[in-house]
Amino acid sequence: MPDSIPMRGPLRQRLRAWWEGYDLAELKRRLAARVANEDAAPSQQLSPRPSPLARAQAVPSQPSEPTNWTPERLAAAQIVWGNGSLTPRGTSQLRALSARAGLGQRSRILHLGAELGGVASELQSAIGCTVLAAETQKPLADASDGRVRLLRAADSALLSDADFILVDGVAERGEPLTTLLRSQCETLVPGGQVAVRSLVLTDERQTTSPRYREWADTEPVRPRLRSVETLSRLVEDARLSVVAVSDISADYAAEVEYSWGGAIDRIRAMHRTAAGQALIPQLLAEGERWLNRIELIREGAIGARILIATRRDRARR
Repeated sequence: MPDSIPMRGPLRQRLRAWWEGYDLAELKRRLAARVANEDAAPSQQLSPRPSPLARAQAVPSQPSEPTNWTPERLAAAQIVWGNGSLTPRGTSQLRALSARAGLGQRSRILHLGAELGGVASELQSAIGCTVLAAETQKPLADASDGRVRLLRAADSALLSDADFILVDGVAERGEPLTTLLRSQCETLVPGGQVAVRSLVLTDERQTTSPRYREWADTEPVRPRLRSVETLSRLVEDARLSVVAVSDISADYAAEVEYSWGGAIDRIRAMHRTAAGQALIPQLLAEGERWLNRIELIREGAIGARILIATRRDRARR
């Protein structure tokens, strides 16, 4: 990366500079004299999380299916977001959604856009219910160690008698959302709910801006965001009725900053091991990508929403 701060030491300051808007060139000059002192001082060795890296290295690349979800990117993402997750989990939202849907130990949940199964595992642990995780991106399903099913648009319903269907990220990639929802909601029980969590386009003029293009070009899958109105219409076309739309942009941005702040110490520890050093460039690139995303949210170019829907042709319990 151009004009980058030395890797050996000031990772905390560099990430903090991203979030707080420091001038990196000035920061580099101030910290240059402190790098050697920091490495020379005794420090407590923190153990990096080896499991995401070990699993990612064990997953072979898929040359027949071009993707930017490389093993290194998968490993770096899980260091920030937790085992099995590549984006914010929205844990507080999950609790609220679970309570609203009245979920319990006998509930049956389908999670679409499950990444590597992190959210599904969290739901299963918290509620004690049955959760089936499915993902439309083959590289992620392949890398999930069998925890996530691959879902194609032509597939029939994966889970019978589903009480709740959670959809994450699918609406952000221009996939056939209506087709997927129509088939997977076919077995939704009377009174069952569907929750679609997605980034949305709030200012269409921004799609031609350099900042938006820079962010889109660095995403693992190029985003094709829809407006809230378009997203609602696609959900309605799947024989669903949208009963609520919530703006979760502020919570989303706060979780991104909190998660990256919590990952700083783990990143600092990683640079002292050979395996960790291999991931540092990817982590730095991921940090910049997420900063660009949060800046677009705060500028009002994009946002985050939850749409709650129910089946139109089935009465509530």
